[in-house]
Amino acid sequence: MSTDIYESMTGRSISTYDLLDETTETYGLDKATAHEAITAFLSGLTDDDPAVIIERTPVRPELLKSNPTDVDIDHWVTVSDETADHIRGALAVTFEPVTNA
Repeated sequence: MSTDIYESMTGRSISTYDLLDETTETYGLDKATAHEAITAFLSGLTDDDPAVIIERTPVRPELLKSNPTDVDIDHWVTVSDETADHIRGALAVTFEPVTNA
């Protein structure tokens, strides 16, 4: 199985994805903080082994053919569920889970 993570330019809107939703709910983080943490941990994993990224798919593939206004090209990055679990583990040691009293 695999997990998709949204890869966008810093400061841009963030498309939602399952791991992001899970992270915001588990740790009570805002969307931007959760996404930044996920992508930072992913970046660390790809520094060690670029093959953890199974596939990079542009969100708007038409921009690869014609992009006269130089719009940033965001991607969906596909990683294995094992890689997603490594990210979950890093999140767990970094953030405190939200508890419902």
